[in-house]
Order: sequence, then structure tokens, then C-alpha cells
Amino acid sequence: MRKIVSRPFPNEIPSLSLPFHVRSVGYNEAPAGWFERVPGEDKRFMQIFWTTDGRGEFVRPGGSVSTGPGEVFYRRPLEEHFHRSLTAGRELWRYYWFTIDGGGAEALFDAYGYPDRPWYAGEAPVELFHELEIQLWERTPYAQRHALAVALELLARLGGTRIAAADSDLVRRFIELAHERFADPECSVQLLAAELRVHRTTLNRIFHRKTAVYPGDYLGQLRIQHAMSLLRETTLPLKEVAFRCGLSHVSYFCRMIRERTGMTPSDYRRNSGVN
Repeated sequence: MRKIVSRPFPNEIPSLSLPFHVRSVGYNEAPAGWFERVPGEDKRFMQIFWTTDGRGEFVRPGGSVSTGPGEVFYRRPLEEHFHRSLTAGRELWRYYWFTIDGGGAEALFDAYGYPDRPWYAGEAPVELFHELEIQLWERTPYAQRHALAVALELLARLGGTRIAAADSDLVRRFIELAHERFADPECSVQLLAAELRVHRTTLNRIFHRKTAVYPGDYLGQLRIQHAMSLLRETTLPLKEVAFRCGLSHVSYFCRMIRERTGMTPSDYRRNSGVN
């Protein structure tokens, strides 16, 4: 068995009056048959566990839950800590953990909206746990602030990164394609979704969740913004301006400019100082 606990100065009060702070961080390798029980009054802080290998069980009032690789569980302040390894033979239950303390710690954690049961968060970011350990040893005001920033990053990672990263990448690629292709009248959300190998409904849902606008609105805004720039900066005929913005119908182009500016394209151009 190997257990590492990094709380270098357990009786020292942090010098900064933060609403919450990182209390400790650690790592445990628990063999078959291992268990630990600690009274709740000895645990007046939030503790988050992230399993990397094997399986373990957390016993709590009303039942128990188990966690496996990539899964996360937590205990609230004053909860009795009773957990045990569910491994067999020479297999080990390995997990990292960290604690946050202070009057605002529990409210901070609850604000993230995580479930009251184990959930899958992916591979544990071991480098962040190591960074926490370094900052706890340093003890400086900067280290206290830095440790809190690392803990907040860990709390964010508990929600998983793979899906979020894939969604962000889809939004980024759509924006790049939209900038490249908006001048083509044939360019549409349907066409770009097909190019991105995703259903239009999926693209709409993800793009709106990430940006609060729909991809069709974004594409339309690109076209209108470019049209307004051409009206302000050139003397091109309206039909040519509409064409260069991917708007094949001048009447639709004029209606969009009026909705955006309250003026006809000609009045907008005149007010911009273009003769």
C-alpha cells in the first residue's frame, strides 16, 4: 500500500482571507481488503476522489456506491469517511483526491451542479494534482491563489473534457468555413453541416449552446456586416454588393439592411459619407 498526503502545515491558517482554499491533496494505492473509516467531525471540508485504476466503494448513510477508472466521487463536510477497496488478488485501487475548505467551499462545489453519485469524468489530470502539491508546500500568498486556481481547473475537469472539446472544435470549424465561404450564394448551414460531417440539427444545437446564436443567424450576420462595410467603403452598385455577400436577391438584401439599420442601402451609404 502507498498513501501520499500533502498537507505540509496542518495547523497553519492560510494568510489570505479567501472564502475557500485548498486544504490538502493526495494519492492512494489500496490493495484488496483495505478500508478506512474516519469520523465525520474530523472531516470538516469537501473532499473529491478521482479513481485511476481498480474499483473502490464509498459507504454512506442509506447505502454505498462504487467507482472505477475515470470516475469521480465526493464527500461533504462532516460526512463520515468509510471507503474500501473492491479489488482482488494483487490489483490495487488507485485514486487521487483533494480537499477544499472554508465557509464557501460547499456552496462553491454545489454551484458546479455535479450529481450526488459517482460519474465518469475521464482520465485524471495527474499533472494538476502534482501542481497542487507544489503550491501547498510553497505557502506564499501567490501559491495560495495559484492553488485555488488549480483547484478550480480540477473542478471544471470533473465535468469531462472530451465532449466539450469536440463541441468547441465543431463550432470553431463552422466559423472558419463560414468566413471562407459566406460570399458564395450556394453556401448554407445545410451545406456546411454536410462538409463538417454532422447533422444540421446537431450543429444547430451545439452552436447555439456554445454561442447563444444559431449557425444560420451567424452566417447571415457575416453577410450583412460585410455588406455594410462595402456600402460604407465603396461605390459598387447594390446588385454587386449583394452578390459579393452571398445574397443573390437584391430585394432580400435591401430588406436585411433596412432591418439592421432602419435605412435603405442607399440612405445608409449616403449617411456614411459615400457619394
